[in-house]
Amino acid sequence: MVAFKSKGVNFVFFLFILKVYSAGAQIIPLWACSNQIFCQGDILHAVQMARIFNDSKTFVDMRMKFAPSQVQKNFEAIGKSASRDKLVKFVQDNFLAAGNDLNLWDPPDWKEHPGFLKFIKDIEFKRFASELNKLWKKLGRDIKSEARKGINRSSLVVVEKPFIVPGGRFREFYYWDSYWVVDGLLVCEMTNTVKGMIQNFVQMVREFGFVPNGGRIYYTNRSQPPFLIPIVELYLNATKDLDFVKGILEALEMEYSFWVTQRSVTVEFKNREYNLSKYEARMNQPRPESYYEDTETAKGLFPIEKAALHQNLASAAESGWDFSTRWFNRSESGTERSLRTTRTSEIIPVDLNSILYKNEQILERLFKIANNSAKVVYYKNAAHARRTAIEAVMWDESRGLWLDYDLRFKERTPGFFLSSVVPLWAGVHQGDASRERKIVATLKKLKVLEFVGGVPTSLENSGQQWDLPNAWPPLQHLLIIGLAQSEDPEIQSEALKLSQKWVTNNYLAWKTTSKMFEKLNVTRKGAPGGGGEYDIQIGFGWSNGVVISLLSRYPKILRLESSGPSGSGVSQVSMELMWFSLSLACYSIRTIKR
Repeated sequence: MVAFKSKGVNFVFFLFILKVYSAGAQIIPLWACSNQIFCQGDILHAVQMARIFNDSKTFVDMRMKFAPSQVQKNFEAIGKSASRDKLVKFVQDNFLAAGNDLNLWDPPDWKEHPGFLKFIKDIEFKRFASELNKLWKKLGRDIKSEARKGINRSSLVVVEKPFIVPGGRFREFYYWDSYWVVDGLLVCEMTNTVKGMIQNFVQMVREFGFVPNGGRIYYTNRSQPPFLIPIVELYLNATKDLDFVKGILEALEMEYSFWVTQRSVTVEFKNREYNLSKYEARMNQPRPESYYEDTETAKGLFPIEKAALHQNLASAAESGWDFSTRWFNRSESGTERSLRTTRTSEIIPVDLNSILYKNEQILERLFKIANNSAKVVYYKNAAHARRTAIEAVMWDESRGLWLDYDLRFKERTPGFFLSSVVPLWAGVHQGDASRERKIVATLKKLKVLEFVGGVPTSLENSGQQWDLPNAWPPLQHLLIIGLAQSEDPEIQSEALKLSQKWVTNNYLAWKTTSKMFEKLNVTRKGAPGGGGEYDIQIGFGWSNGVVISLLSRYPKILRLESSGPSGSGVSQVSMELMWFSLSLACYSIRTIKR
């Protein structure tokens, strides 16, 4: 969407649905995947609302046994109002298990003893890192040959190269997850695997005009935080493969352009106008992979309200923060504040704009290497303009943090979210030591650095997974790297302390359960996180990547902490984690409700 002056309302979206809405009329899907089984239609609605599966994602990840036309006929034979038992039988008769179109893939460039291991001094952490390296083999996937031939029988986006998945219910590759997966893979010297994953992303950009949320057709109406260009930078730094990078510059520009043209608004602030970006998925119906959940969340709303909520829920998914009080309605007397009040498209996110600033800096560098002076000037100016906007609109001197900007209320948002530190990683502050000290002082004042399990995503416990008490690997890493880049020794020491805490707590969880979790609980040592619309997932791509990255950064310094004065250590959390491991085993065999 072309940039427009926002007055706190998504005018293009509402004008669109007002145009198509009349009494009794159906809201027309906006830029939705047209697949009549996995994205929309009677079959999707009937199966998901019958709640055959505990996780709505299960059905849309299955593969049809027959051509779509035959499956449609088979469904028509049982009728739209078929009983739940008939729907269960219909699914069993017409679909293969979720993930059936993927093979386990053993990456040929995997090494049993990558070089970084020999530098890790702590024996237990060295063993831990070695086991994490082995997980790449368990998370490798390739698309089956029959799935490549019959691409209309599943929801997979068929890409050319094999890839690494996060794990658990996330059977396909994901966009922003891959930045930390790639970081870990490169430390483990798996450069060919990384190159193949980049080629897949480039293929998707050329097909869709941007990188979708993940490798499923039901994700093609939204993206995720734009990390393709930073991924390419990681690859280039590790391999010096200039020819490859030069050959994909056009695709990188296309991905960047998507965010500038389709996800930008003009913000009026203190009598000046600034161009900034936001999340704004192009759909106004339930997400197929969360169809039941979204339908229930929107129950009782008018059609026009449902359409707006569905778009905002999908936009929160585009942010990667699905879900959080960060996107909820503001706390005001007499107003509801819950998932039902999600309004992501009204928020200008500080982390998204910082990531795009980083994109602009990297593109400037890449075009300098390519000797394209005109593009160098263009991206240098773009970075300068975005930095100016971030500093003017989002930096709050009195609170000592960058903050999201609320288009409806025309002010910076209240409350703490860990997204506030992403500008440090992106270098928005340009190495200003006084700014760094102010930010660290704010974090200490808020006491967010004092939790035993990591730095919390927010300070509000809403039951949503991107809030207290959860700590997420990508945010820990962005904070740590942001602090580690400082020239101030005291700030560097904070990065080391957080690295020690995060690696130790992942180790404790792994030591007790032999699992790596997608998130941890900040209130307990080594405890997995929870909340949200699905059970805690194990695997886990970005968790492995972050720990490997930190052990590579501090190989001789990070040590396994012994039990503290209160006897904290493995024993403190072992009973809780053993129980949790048992619950995971139960969940893995609980796929179809009878």
